[in-house]
Amino acid sequence: MNRQHSHLFLWRGRALVIGPGIDSRFHAHFGSQLTWGLDGPFQARLAPDQPWTTTRAAIFASNQPHQIHCEATLLAHLFVELPQRAQGAASVLAATYASAPGFAQVQAGLAQARLGRLALPQAEQLGQEWLDCTALVEPAQPGFDHRISQALALIAAQPRSAINGAALAAAVHLSASRFTHLFRQQTGLSLSRYLLWSRLLAAVEAVGRGDNMTHAAHAAGFADLAHMSRTFRHTFGVVPSELQKMAIAFKREEK
Repeated sequence: MNRQHSHLFLWRGRALVIGPGIDSRFHAHFGSQLTWGLDGPFQARLAPDQPWTTTRAAIFASNQPHQIHCEATLLAHLFVELPQRAQGAASVLAATYASAPGFAQVQAGLAQARLGRLALPQAEQLGQEWLDCTALVEPAQPGFDHRISQALALIAAQPRSAINGAALAAAVHLSASRFTHLFRQQTGLSLSRYLLWSRLLAAVEAVGRGDNMTHAAHAAGFADLAHMSRTFRHTFGVVPSELQKMAIAFKREEK
């Protein structure tokens, strides 16, 4: 059995993390997050002045600041990109997805993942089954602009490149100002924030290939390791060196 205590599965638009809970700082990220206590409950809150809520199942909405506290509990996290403004994606500290009929199968899959017995294709299926147990609505809203869909596909295909708003705008035949306005309107996020999220995922992929942290930072388009570390900690609430403790499996995108 793999001696790693944590496992990270990464594929387009998704990341599944299984491992010991890590006390986080307040942070927010683009992906919506589902969290499940594998061994028991954990504590979470959405603001420093809020009391802690003890729960075993939580949903943290995209861009929602949150903090998790746990001791010996093993946790499972599913990060889900919903760039087309999913409906009904609200933070719920005491989520009810555990009572959904399909969650027993999700629990069984998570148990296999914690033992290192899950292949990436199985993790992909597990992530979709978990998402199906929630109230999150994945498809795009009616009328989602095809030019923003095209830009998102370009970003996904080249996350490490020096891609910028001007280049994306030109590719979809819009002015830079119109493109940045439309991007925020359609996705709910500024282009710069979304590009940071994509570069963080590229850095994780680089670590999964065996690159050291400095090379991973440069490969993902960060100025240096310090820049990546600050961004990673602000986004995930933990330092990026935690990645080196994980067994990482990722799906390489077709170019």
